[in-house]
Amino acid sequence: MLDYKNGYYEARKRMKTKECYKCGTQMRLVNEKFEGIMCESYRCPKCKTTIFTEEQARAFGGVYQQKLLKEKYVKKPVKIGHSYGMIFPKEIVKAFNLNSKEAKLDINTDFSKNKIEITVL
Repeated sequence: MLDYKNGYYEARKRMKTKECYKCGTQMRLVNEKFEGIMCESYRCPKCKTTIFTEEQARAFGGVYQQKLLKEKYVKKPVKIGHSYGMIFPKEIVKAFNLNSKEAKLDINTDFSKNKIEITVL
């Protein structure tokens, strides 16, 4: 176990050189499945610890977020007073932060293609 005073700085130094923060062994760049998604990460051959760099984590996060969302949703219009609206699935609300007070939607129509397009601003 690393003490905080020396251990923190030692662990930070190892992360920059891609040494395992647990055992100090040089880590290897590998492609492996994580949560069902092929991704790049660093793995220690000795203790099997896996780490992601910030860049690798961002790439994985984007792909993982897409995996959580369906490609296509079929919804029926909902009558709200004298108007009609649409209820968004909670996955979409969460992914696009639609529950925020600052969330705005741009709605475009294309009658020739019978299409309504919604873009989050």
